[in-house]
Amino acid sequence: MNNRPDLTRQYISSEVRFYTVKDVVGLTGWSEKVVLKMFGDPAFPSADFGKSKLVEAHALIEYFSRKRQKRSEKYWVKGDRLDALRRQAR
Repeated sequence: MNNRPDLTRQYISSEVRFYTVKDVVGLTGWSEKVVLKMFGDPAFPSADFGKSKLVEAHALIEYFSRKRQKRSEKYWVKGDRLDALRRQAR
């Protein structure tokens, strides 16, 4: 008999809980600057509610349950890649 939990099933709660940037800072212990950068990432499941940025609790858990790679290419480019981007821009 298999006693392992089924990781493909998602826990569904009737309670919907949203976290603000300050809440995520408190949960993770990261700086506000790092958390704001994460909230600005298009892959992060946040939503704007007025001037506040929010993330739903289950979406946050799902986001952190998947391994991601850094995308440094977004911030700097050099060499052949830069030449290719310049050619595309023409």
